[in-house]
Order: sequence, then structure tokens, then C-alpha cells
Amino acid sequence: MRKRQPEPERRMKSDETQSPEGEPEPMEAAEPERRMRISAKAVYLCLAGLFIAMVVLVVLNHGDSALKRALEENREFQIKVNGEITDVIELQDLLDLSPQEFKTTLASSSGLPREVTLQGVELRCILERFAPDALDAQSFVFLGLDGYYSPLTRAEVVEEGSIYVCFSIDGEIMKQQSEGGFGPFMMVIRGSRFAQRWCKYVAEVEVR
Repeated sequence: MRKRQPEPERRMKSDETQSPEGEPEPMEAAEPERRMRISAKAVYLCLAGLFIAMVVLVVLNHGDSALKRALEENREFQIKVNGEITDVIELQDLLDLSPQEFKTTLASSSGLPREVTLQGVELRCILERFAPDALDAQSFVFLGLDGYYSPLTRAEVVEEGSIYVCFSIDGEIMKQQSEGGFGPFMMVIRGSRFAQRWCKYVAEVEVR
């Protein structure tokens, strides 16, 4: 007697998956779940990257704040040429450069414009003494302890009697920012009618 051949197993097509009941299930049904897993992983990686960036930013800001406090307390500002600090200028350095006195109008948001007597040294003279090669640069930017910055042109910097780094107002050493003053140093454009370009709390002169 001839034996009955077993029926061949039915193979699932490539576009089918096995359901829990053993019945084939189209892959399209599993596709949304796969996409959700990929999306969740992408969101996780994005959040992790943001967290790392925030940690790095906090560390950098902490170091930057410490530097700014030191510059203010020690009455110093930096000269940075092409991204590198070349000199740290102290108050005594300016006193040794024969500072000048001049009158100008000080305009501020806290009150009416008033005439004041300032004392300071031309930026041109400071660079000639401490960074002579910087006078050939085309870009000069003053940075304040409060984050404010004021760019200058080479023509303004090399012009005699134009750009001053001041440390005294009305015969007194400028008060620091923490004391409600404009110091320890303030950049003044002597020939400018607009004090908006002046830079209080000078922390750095960047030259490029």
C-alpha cells in the first residue's frame, strides 16, 4: 500500500511575519512599531547631546566668569592678537604712558548728558608699546565685562587723539562695574558724538 506523502510546509513570503497565533502577518503591520523605536532612539540621542552641550557650556562660562572677576578686581585688561593673549595691561602700565586729560560729554540711559573730565591713554600708544605689530591689523574690537563689544576700524585706531582707554573720571579712579561705575577701564571715541560706541568695563582688546 502506498504511503501518503506529508503535505509540504507552506513557506511564508518575504513580506509576511509570524503572528502570535502562528498565522502569517504582513510586515507592514510591524513597520510603524519599528519606526517608533527608531524615533525614540533619535530623541534620546538628541536629548543626550543637548545635556552634554549644556554641561560644557556651564563649565566654560564658569571659567570665563572667574577670569572676568580677576580682570576687574586686579584692574587689568587683555590684548589678544589673532586669538592669542599677548599682554595683560595693568593700571600702572597706563600711568607710565603719560595719560592725557580731556573733557567730553557723557550720555547714559540713567540720566541727562553731562560734561565730564576723563583721563586715559590712546589705544594707538598702548599698542605701540605692547603690541606694535598689531597696528597693521584691520580689525579692532573692544570687549566689556558685561558682554558688550564695540568694533573699530584701523583708520580710527591710528588717528591721533581718537581712541582712548580711560581709567579716571572727574579726577577719581573709575569705579568698577560691581560698584556702579564704568570701570575699571572705559574705551572712549573722543571725536564721536554718540557714546553708544563707547565700551564700559573693558576686559579685552581683540586685534585681527
